[in-house]
Amino acid sequence: ARYLNAEKLARDEMLQHSKTYFNPWDTIHDGNPQEILERGEQEKLPPLLIMQGELDDNVRPAVQEKFVTSYRAAGGECHYEVFAGCEHLWIREPGPQTDRAYDTLKTFIARQLSAKQLAA
Repeated sequence: ARYLNAEKLARDEMLQHSKTYFNPWDTIHDGNPQEILERGEQEKLPPLLIMQGELDDNVRPAVQEKFVTSYRAAGGECHYEVFAGCEHLWIREPGPQTDRAYDTLKTFIARQLSAKQLAA
């Protein structure tokens, strides 16, 4: 979806990065998390946190929402947080949404560590 979106938006640099990374090209499907879930491959599904900018046009919110739904349907735990008014690289800039993202991340990590300690 990210590649097709870059193609649609004529983002040549992003397209080239994808072609460089996925070599041979068919590996783009082998390593695609959405496709892995859709194929029903038996993989470990660790707890996952996705923080999404509402205005992200690189990885669109609808793509992330589809992945979150698939991940949960496969039995994975996924915390999905959308940040209003934010674009793709929003977390690089200091501000209230960045502070909120750090707090969200800290809470997620603390919850995972606590669950791990209880299981031990």
